[in-house]
Amino acid sequence: MDVNRGTRIELIRRVILAAAILLGVFLFMYVRPAVVTVVWQDFAAEQENLLDSPYYVGEEEKLLHELPLQEYIEEVTAGKVIQLEENEWGNFFNEVYLASSGQYEKSIYGDRISDINKDWYFEPGEKYVGVFFSPDELPIADWGLRKYLDTMYLSTRVQDNTVYLKAIYWDYRNPADRPYTLAPSSMYYPYKIWGEIFIMIGLLLAIFLPRVKPEDSDLTFSKSSIILGDIMGIVLLLLFYSLPFLISEGSIQSITGWWGLTMIFWTFAVAALFIMYANAWAASYQIKFNPDGIYRVTFKGIDEYLYSDIDSVNEVVLTYPEWFLKIYRIIIVFSALSGRGAVTTVAGPYMLAESAVYGGLALKSRDGRSTLVWYTDQNGSTILPGYERIIDECQTRGITYNHFPETMKGFYFFK
Repeated sequence: MDVNRGTRIELIRRVILAAAILLGVFLFMYVRPAVVTVVWQDFAAEQENLLDSPYYVGEEEKLLHELPLQEYIEEVTAGKVIQLEENEWGNFFNEVYLASSGQYEKSIYGDRISDINKDWYFEPGEKYVGVFFSPDELPIADWGLRKYLDTMYLSTRVQDNTVYLKAIYWDYRNPADRPYTLAPSSMYYPYKIWGEIFIMIGLLLAIFLPRVKPEDSDLTFSKSSIILGDIMGIVLLLLFYSLPFLISEGSIQSITGWWGLTMIFWTFAVAALFIMYANAWAASYQIKFNPDGIYRVTFKGIDEYLYSDIDSVNEVVLTYPEWFLKIYRIIIVFSALSGRGAVTTVAGPYMLAESAVYGGLALKSRDGRSTLVWYTDQNGSTILPGYERIIDECQTRGITYNHFPETMKGFYFFK
């Protein structure tokens, strides 16, 4: 028999899909580590409105209100002003003004406003809103913007008037340091589109790669069980791999911040990868009957079971070990403590795992070894149609069949 006759494509199919999910979700949830906001400054209007606050107006505000405008500007900027050349930066100032003042369609920076500033129900506390830039787009080192909340005022001459911008450096690596008005989604998640592309390519390849076509007399797992197994593996992988990103508010943040919790979740993500691996094995699974024995073909190779070597056929059931379920309960507790509503998504898979019971046959050889052939899923539904033929073929040749099931604990329902 040629073991390589298309069986390994099932493993390749799921390796591609898993790689696409892992890379795609990481890129999708990657948060830009830092941004710079630049906002138009109208010091005259700002000074005029100092006494119009609905809150308590202190003596400092009253004194600032009485200052001449130039002295007010010097007091507010505290000397942190950089003079820029009009011929080099004049157009930049004009475009920032248009975007910052709400004239988005007129500015090349109209798509660099926080999404919340563009919501119809949102009304900014100030007349002007911040325009977002990546740190590598501006000479921030020359402007003295190097760490969280570093601030610098930029000034230039436009039509014989001195105008100002306020630049602030924001560090997004720590979610607690992020302002309420975040960068627009396309800038906040710079690789989001690439994540979507990788996931889509992986999904398309997994669907359209050629499939193994067994012979009519072969026993194979039902298509519905293979599809359900793939769905279960994908859902669990997405769940446990992405939950740390959601809790930490970013893929990098899950590693640099809540890395302990991330490792716990990713342990179960690895278990989901094993489920996908097992399903690849099941999708390539074929049992063939020859006059001298039974042959099992998968992408791992050919297993030969001669009737003369089989001592008995026994019923077996498989359940998950208790320590595995206890770890699951710990994850549910952590999810509840996170306060992000993740507990309900974790509790569902736990209930499935707790009630899971797989049924199968153990072909025991005369030298004491056993080979397991699983024919039901965790809910007791038949996934290997025609498995009774194994029992019939063995009984026809005088091999003992024990129908009282033996209970096993473990994970892997494949060799």
